[in-house]
Amino acid sequence: MNKNADWIYMPLSGQGGELESILEKVEDALGFKLFIWQKTYIAQGHFRKYGATTAHVLKDLLQVDAPPLDYSKRTGNHMQELYRDELKKIKRKLNQAGIPTREVFFSVKEKNDFMANRRLRGAYRVAA
Repeated sequence: MNKNADWIYMPLSGQGGELESILEKVEDALGFKLFIWQKTYIAQGHFRKYGATTAHVLKDLLQVDAPPLDYSKRTGNHMQELYRDELKKIKRKLNQAGIPTREVFFSVKEKNDFMANRRLRGAYRVAA
């Protein structure tokens, strides 16, 4: 195994030895090692994956020619709001760096302005 990849199997920090000892026995019984995010989920009930949200956001934003994303209305769903906020931050940074990104509406005004501009140019028709 690559020594640089060992971090994905590292022991839990701050959990004491009891849970890690149990998890080692589980690994022996299963015949494979658990990833740190699996151990953290078992210990805490949640784990923010390393970079998954960022990868999804970049996939969405780098599809420059795809139809605009519409985040003009808040959903009330906590996870969707976190995604929306992260997308907004990353889009701002990419735009400041001169990297083209997909059009995204974060407000009704932005959406209306975009649609009005497209209608004036005759390039985009939207059903009411």
